[in-house]
Amino acid sequence: MTTRWRWMALAMIGLAVPGLGCGADPSNPPSMPGSEPDAGQPAQPPAGNTVQSLPLTVSDYFFPSGFMGDGQTSPTAIVVSSSACQQPRPAGAVGDCYRVAFTPGELGWAGVYWQYPESNWGASPGKRVEAGANRVTFYAAGAVGGEALQLLIGGESNAKLPYQDSFKVMAAIALTRTLTQYQVDISGRNYDSGVLGAFGWTLVAPTGAKAPIVFFLDSIRWEQ
Repeated sequence: MTTRWRWMALAMIGLAVPGLGCGADPSNPPSMPGSEPDAGQPAQPPAGNTVQSLPLTVSDYFFPSGFMGDGQTSPTAIVVSSSACQQPRPAGAVGDCYRVAFTPGELGWAGVYWQYPESNWGASPGKRVEAGANRVTFYAAGAVGGEALQLLIGGESNAKLPYQDSFKVMAAIALTRTLTQYQVDISGRNYDSGVLGAFGWTLVAPTGAKAPIVFFLDSIRWEQ
């Protein structure tokens, strides 16, 4: 474990988010809050925000810090660990792997964005990435199988903040217990302004579910 996992204790609790009620649609997450820059003080790009060539390994630059749904209202609803991955890892694995546990709460759904920089909902510019990415690939497996994920590539947008993703792609998958490679087509998308949310997921808990829903992710990558 490294200090990057300090986001697990972030004070996302109590933030008022219009539309984030029991009737919120987890397949179209609402714009989420962030640290808004002071009036008259434009946000500055993070140091070293050069254009990253493809392929891009998401965990090298993006952090799983953008909690949504129950993960936004409770600091314990989502636990993401990079030290309890599905083993063995796939041949040629790159970057971090993750074990994700979601304990359903009042809203019954949750999600996480991998953000650049950490916890950035639009207060700072996104990561600059070489043009021409055609797909996002990753491996995933469920602890019991059947876990239904809605995937999000791009799509961070908050009208109160100066920066946003210039595109959004969504895809739905149902996991099996076998670590399987998936891909999301992002061909033709323009992201010259930078990428805030390189990868994300939402998950709706089965009605009445209280036990943690567990799944695994590995080798999340943008590719040509």
